[in-house]
Amino acid sequence: MDRSIESLWRKRAGDFWRGSIPYFRDMTQSGLPGVVIMLLLAGLAGYAVLLRNMPASFPFTLVGVIALTPVLCWSPLRTWLREADIVFLVPREAEMPAYLRRSFRYNGLACAALVLLVCAVYMPLYLAGPATTPVLVIVIFALLLKLMNLFAAWRERQLVGRAGRRAIRLLRWASTAIAAGALLQTELWKTLLYLVVIGGLFWLLYSRQSRYPLPWLTLIAEEQVTRRRYMAFFSAFADVPTETAAVRSRRYLSWLARFVSYGKRSAFTYLYAHTLIRTELGGIVMRLTGLGMFSGMLSAYSGLLQGWGSAAVCLLFVWLSGIQLGSLAQSHKHSVWRLVYPLPEQTRHDAVLRVDRIAALICAVLIWLPHGILLPRKGDLVPALIALALSLLYVLVLRQARMKRLLKFDPEDD
Repeated sequence: MDRSIESLWRKRAGDFWRGSIPYFRDMTQSGLPGVVIMLLLAGLAGYAVLLRNMPASFPFTLVGVIALTPVLCWSPLRTWLREADIVFLVPREAEMPAYLRRSFRYNGLACAALVLLVCAVYMPLYLAGPATTPVLVIVIFALLLKLMNLFAAWRERQLVGRAGRRAIRLLRWASTAIAAGALLQTELWKTLLYLVVIGGLFWLLYSRQSRYPLPWLTLIAEEQVTRRRYMAFFSAFADVPTETAAVRSRRYLSWLARFVSYGKRSAFTYLYAHTLIRTELGGIVMRLTGLGMFSGMLSAYSGLLQGWGSAAVCLLFVWLSGIQLGSLAQSHKHSVWRLVYPLPEQTRHDAVLRVDRIAALICAVLIWLPHGILLPRKGDLVPALIALALSLLYVLVLRQARMKRLLKFDPEDD
């Protein structure tokens, strides 16, 4: 039997993806891939319309910075490490460089492919504008920026202090955004000089910080977060084994839970409201809502298919956010204390429906907001109103009826 450290990496990666195949199958059967394909086709059609009717005041550089900065800075690292490795793998720490090289190669290639994809999508828009820098140079510099961010992200993982890690990460994102803007708008030599200076400054900054040679706890925590995100996504389509939930305070949202009274009648409502706000599910829903608002802003600004394409984008993201919110019904589903405390099961069902309805309604309104502001200015008031009406119909009627059926016929509650 091969007991090398590289074979352990391959085994863990294979086990994870083999275990995920049934959930991908359930996701496929839900119709989500078909809807995503329809969205891509509608997006391509709207993109073509935007390129043919490009407004003179279109913010080419700003859109490029917004599109490139996240994919350049976001540098995930799947290591497949678990808590037990603190005991079983630490004695083999001298062999871990080979293990981590597999992770760097695995994640680096995927990140580079994502950068190339975003560049391919953005370049036609850039060429329709000022286009001061050749496309090939932009792609090469984008890959260089990605490589620098991968190295910087690893150094951040090694830092001892959590506060310092967050501050430097924020500084890295801001510096990368400036670099992306310079690459799209200024002379090439200025961009190169900026990269050399900022790279040297960050190297000095990282060299002055205390760091671990191998940040075991940071890597294990990051892997746990990634697994939870996958499970939270899959739970919208199937009943999945739950990982230990990570709790975040999210003070910018926690004030919403104050509207729920603390008492026996609202015990489950209080529980599920805090579950949505403070767990990874809430983070996924927030990011999906933000993406829907950004996509809605672009589609409404371009007047996609005379406003009807923009309305379709709105409905799609309302539907996607509703699917993800459906994972809330799986939360606390297998908790033993449900059988201990004298709370009727029907109150749990009512609480899930109540919290789900309010959250879905807030997300739908936020997603529709860019359409409601921009479409009437272009004379497309009817598509905006129809998008709002259908979104409310889905959230308040269709979605609630489906959730009631799922809760009523849930075999786990028998």
